[in-house]
Amino acid sequence: MEGKLTLKCVGILNTDEEIREDEKLEITRILEGEFHCSPVFLPQEMRDKFYQGFCKGILWPVFHMFQDATLEIGKTVEFDFDLWDVYNQVNEMFSEVVCSIYNPGDLIWVHDYHLLVLPGKLRDRAPLAGAKIGFFLHIPWPSSETYRSLPVRGEILRGVLSSTLVGFHLFDYARHFLSACRRLLSLDHSAHRGMLGVEYMGRHVLIRVSHIGIDPDRFARALKDDVVLKRSREMRLQYHGRWILGGVDDLDELKGISLKLLAFEELLKTSWIFREKLMLIQVAIPKKSRVSETTRDEISSLVDRINSTYGMNGRVPVVYIEQDITFSERVALYSIIDTLFLTPLRDGLNLVPYEYIISASEGKGQLVLSEFTGCSKALSAAIRVNPWDISDIASQIDKAFAMSREEITARHTSDSSYVSKHPTSTWAESFLSDLHQASEVTGKLVNLGYFLPSVRSVDLFGFERLNLETLRSSYTGSDKRLLLLDYDGTLTSNSESTRMSFAWAVPGTETMNSLQALASDERNTIFIVSGRTTEVLSKAFESISSIGLIAEHGLQIRYPGECWGPPPTDVDYSWLELAKEIMLRYCERTDGSYIEEKKSGIVWHLGDADPEFGNWQAKDLHGHLCNVLAGYEASVISGRGWLQVRSSMVSKGIITETILQRMSDGEPDFVFCVGDDQTDEDMFKCFGSWSSEKVFTCTVGVKPSNAKYYVRTNLDVSHALETLALGKRNSTESVTFS
Repeated sequence: MEGKLTLKCVGILNTDEEIREDEKLEITRILEGEFHCSPVFLPQEMRDKFYQGFCKGILWPVFHMFQDATLEIGKTVEFDFDLWDVYNQVNEMFSEVVCSIYNPGDLIWVHDYHLLVLPGKLRDRAPLAGAKIGFFLHIPWPSSETYRSLPVRGEILRGVLSSTLVGFHLFDYARHFLSACRRLLSLDHSAHRGMLGVEYMGRHVLIRVSHIGIDPDRFARALKDDVVLKRSREMRLQYHGRWILGGVDDLDELKGISLKLLAFEELLKTSWIFREKLMLIQVAIPKKSRVSETTRDEISSLVDRINSTYGMNGRVPVVYIEQDITFSERVALYSIIDTLFLTPLRDGLNLVPYEYIISASEGKGQLVLSEFTGCSKALSAAIRVNPWDISDIASQIDKAFAMSREEITARHTSDSSYVSKHPTSTWAESFLSDLHQASEVTGKLVNLGYFLPSVRSVDLFGFERLNLETLRSSYTGSDKRLLLLDYDGTLTSNSESTRMSFAWAVPGTETMNSLQALASDERNTIFIVSGRTTEVLSKAFESISSIGLIAEHGLQIRYPGECWGPPPTDVDYSWLELAKEIMLRYCERTDGSYIEEKKSGIVWHLGDADPEFGNWQAKDLHGHLCNVLAGYEASVISGRGWLQVRSSMVSKGIITETILQRMSDGEPDFVFCVGDDQTDEDMFKCFGSWSSEKVFTCTVGVKPSNAKYYVRTNLDVSHALETLALGKRNSTESVTFS
């Protein structure tokens, strides 16, 4: 990649010494000037909590599906939110450094589970809102059932989904990630031209499956190095005449070293020739954060038992090395091993087999790998074993040593060719190429999805995040103001779509206080434009009679200070019983769903249903209703966790036009129109031709919309209303309706 890109690296300066502020400046100057590296300085205590506490203590076991987020072996513990806060702080520190060196057009590539929320923090920074961000996870993504044990599961998912391109080593990991998106965030995925994608907040996040490799040339050079050759000759002489099984693992319970030793012991029990000839050289590299004394004691006990039982003539069957080894020692060891033997219970890709394949001597190069090792799926010639099946492992090792020299050579040649053709450089260049191409497409057009009458894409250029100062300035400089506010998901939270959360959703105290203040200003006309019933809205806003209310997407309206008007009498509801009958059939077949009957139509709620099954049922019901009701004046519309059939003569757009027509003293010179779902798009369309200086149409969530502005959550809407309430001026003028 040298010469093609200018690489800038951002990482933690790994030192146990506390660094003074003046030293930080000098270190940064040297690293950036000479090495294109920008350091992130972490105090020792913060680094320990970040790395040992959260990354290795919580994320590592959960992502390897070894234990839940609130479990340790033999006991239950409380999830440590203090460690989560530190993890967020470190990711924020990374985002500050990245932002300081970022130039428009740069590609940003975030690596591994230590920085899962960094893409989201980068997106929140204005200079990086449209940046091309790649993320690659180098460990497995757990099943959705395991992942959901994390109390911060949503925050992590949203952080990763802020990337442009997300990479995994294997499809199994991508599959689990997509399942978590589906089950926890109700997000769908699709495939196009060999790439998976997830629609998230108006962006098409691409999912890439491709595994990293090694640098074969480095190992080829090492095999000719004098130090490696000398060490290799020494070990060949030391273990002359032995058949050598080899293992290089981290000293970690997940690596299955104990099961490996049990399988090796079983092999020695069953064959005198193996007792005489076979040996195991096991390197266990200590990892401070993942080594329990129980694991170490168990391994030591097994090694002692095997060596005391089967050692003979001063030779031991197991050579156990518990220490880190140099690169040269590792290559020398690879060169004398007959068969590499790895039995992880759960693992990422694991590049040790790749290193061994390239380093193995002629006539060697056999692989016996746990089926839970990621690379076992890529290396087709490997013998795959279940690490829990001790007898089968012993049988498979017997099979490996019984192979002819020709078969061993053919297998080794096949895997060696694969490893050589997939070096790290090819993987990196391919990922960055996809990242560049993905951004060019997804930055312009985004698919609106299958629930719309026709699938279409919307240009996102000109779609801006709402600037509160600009909003306030326009508001304070106006005399006739109109505020049209959606209810669910705009004034209330829609983070949960369950039946109870829907039933009890009300605006927060801060939001209500702001609305009360805004309603007291006679220059302001405020309408809550909702799909809720008259009863729900009347109760929610009984303390603010000067706010106008619109129920069931425009079926009924209560003007400020007045009573509810009657629903229209000329609406055709001949389709209602037919739609209800069809919905009831689907409701009976979908646990957790229920039907809500309204005056204007009927709604099927599926927030409590299984997300994946509910999504299938919703898509099927949507298509079925559209076909059956094609000849009626009825519209089939969908949102997050619901599907509704209502009269085509009722919409938020129609009622907005009615309000504007009845404003007797001219059109408003300030409009703030906010909503969060498809039903609000009709409101936004009403102001499409109005002057952009006085109209602020705003959608909640970054997604394709007819609105000009967006905010991220309902909390941002609350902040906007508070900004306007604090910026109001006294006035005696009011807006009246004829």
